[in-house]
Amino acid sequence: MTVNAFTGAVDFYTFDEDDAILKVWDKILPGMFQPRSNMPEALQAHIRYPVDYLLTQGLVYAKYHMNDPEVFYNQEDLWIRATEKYYGSVQPVEPYYIMWQPPNSEEAGFSLILPFTPKNRQVSIGWIAGLCDPGQYGRFLAYNFPKEKRVLGPQQVETKIDQNSYLSGQLSLWDQRGSRVIRGNVLAIPVAETIVYVEPIYLQAETAAYPELRLVCIMHNDQLSYAETFDEALAGLFDTAASTDQSGAPSSAAYEEGTSIQSGISSAREAFQRYQNATGEGRFEAAAQALNDLQRALEDLNQQSQDQ
Repeated sequence: MTVNAFTGAVDFYTFDEDDAILKVWDKILPGMFQPRSNMPEALQAHIRYPVDYLLTQGLVYAKYHMNDPEVFYNQEDLWIRATEKYYGSVQPVEPYYIMWQPPNSEEAGFSLILPFTPKNRQVSIGWIAGLCDPGQYGRFLAYNFPKEKRVLGPQQVETKIDQNSYLSGQLSLWDQRGSRVIRGNVLAIPVAETIVYVEPIYLQAETAAYPELRLVCIMHNDQLSYAETFDEALAGLFDTAASTDQSGAPSSAAYEEGTSIQSGISSAREAFQRYQNATGEGRFEAAAQALNDLQRALEDLNQQSQDQ
């Protein structure tokens, strides 16, 4: 359904013409519903997979993905929604939009995803995704992580942050009377065959109208890095120190390599800043594009780190 903000005209477009309920409404109100083919291309580019729909699908899939009757009966492979610490309290992760390149695909697409963990465990077991791009809209994907490989879940990232002696003490010091520590959403960014987690931490005074970004935490595998800015935290994950020759001066090759990594960090920082600004302003398409740029920058940094 679309509503013209100037004229108030309302248009209804159908995506499943065989839907029984829709057929009844079409007989009651003939001419009101139009086929999807009548939707302008500019509107089709903004179609979004419904959040509530994917959440409902996820809650069903978490149980009924088990095909073995014995496994199903014993609930041996039951999934639950991943959890995270948000605004100081633990809560289930809500579905979120992301630019993601599915396996065997040549380009990234705009998708709505929801991560899961096994019951009574915090490691990631997989996620589900609803595709949004034209030509793929409505397609439902389930991505399972190998059970023999440990993949960190969002709550484990939170635990790693809480267990860090400096961060734990600093957050406790900040979270005193007159100020409040706000833990932002854990952002999971697929990079090649791994995942990089990013969590912003804000501090808001009681007299302040808006929170202030104080720390950015980045985690890859078991390595945690944090700093006041995203690029500084990202630099902590990659060794940017240039190797030296026998005279003790940096070699030209090492200098160029370090410069390339610094350039990649700057690109990632700029993309992360655009993502934060677009999310805060409700410009989700721009936020998704910024997230895609961030993913590419991280992939480049990861490849450079492996080549060292």
